[in-house]
Amino acid sequence: MALRKKGFIPFPIGEQKGFDHADVYLKEGAGAPKLYVAHTGADRIEVIDCATNTYVHALSDLPGVAGVLVDSEQDRLFSSDRGCTRVSIYRCSDETLLGRVPVGPNPNGLAYDPNRRQLFVFNLGDPPGVNPTLSVVAVDRLEVVATLPLPGRPRWAVYDAATDAVYVNIQTPPLIAVIDAAEPRISREIAVPSDGPHGLAIDGDRLFCAADGQALVVLNRDSGAIIAQEPLPGAPDVVWHDPSLGRLYVAIGKPGVVSIIDTNTLKTLETVLTEEGAHTLGWVSGSRTLYVFLPSSEGAVVFGEEQ
Repeated sequence: MALRKKGFIPFPIGEQKGFDHADVYLKEGAGAPKLYVAHTGADRIEVIDCATNTYVHALSDLPGVAGVLVDSEQDRLFSSDRGCTRVSIYRCSDETLLGRVPVGPNPNGLAYDPNRRQLFVFNLGDPPGVNPTLSVVAVDRLEVVATLPLPGRPRWAVYDAATDAVYVNIQTPPLIAVIDAAEPRISREIAVPSDGPHGLAIDGDRLFCAADGQALVVLNRDSGAIIAQEPLPGAPDVVWHDPSLGRLYVAIGKPGVVSIIDTNTLKTLETVLTEEGAHTLGWVSGSRTLYVFLPSSEGAVVFGEEQ
């Protein structure tokens, strides 16, 4: 398999350049998948129709929007609006705004526990890195039900149903904090042997941690043991895992590439040129389509996986 460029989707120009996290709404019977990406420099979320690979419209009034997270089964779209210290909650199918909840300073990473319907919001602190916190939001009640201090500046996070825990990368000291979702608290910490853990994905009992130290570190979820380390050509940001293909896609803003890792051999298969500053991406598994968001070009380059 190899990635091949299929096209480019231009977006309306924002006041400033810059994209952040993205996620996909994909639900049986709900029509074509839609991709939502935080256009941080424009204070809005851009929406792509993934069947036609065209720009649809935007969700506006989202100052400094950074995190985007979708739960397709529960029909929810969450955003962390860093510029105004809140999260926004939408019904994703019709993009109705259901409510907004004040959280801690500079909210960024998001993780969702669908059983308790609780959103975990990781706040960078003010200034970023000073007194970072976790806000736990009861989605139906639209209120913060718990606040926890964090051991350092948080990056991205994931909820794991098998262990009923949230795993969050901490930049410094370099570690993954494990948060008990049932009784929100840090239950343990997993040391990461590379500077600046950033992008994070989980596959069974393996954690894929993309770190600023230019390495993909693979760790055992339960023991914290190092399984493998694979060099990367720069400091990574967003990662996306497709378990059906056994692929991990790693966005690297400088020099502006995507590294594709085989999650069976834990080796790099391919490195694809994008654009300097392009540090975020989205993936639609059904069509095997990768979207990489280009800040200078103000749009998304579209790649397809081909045999």
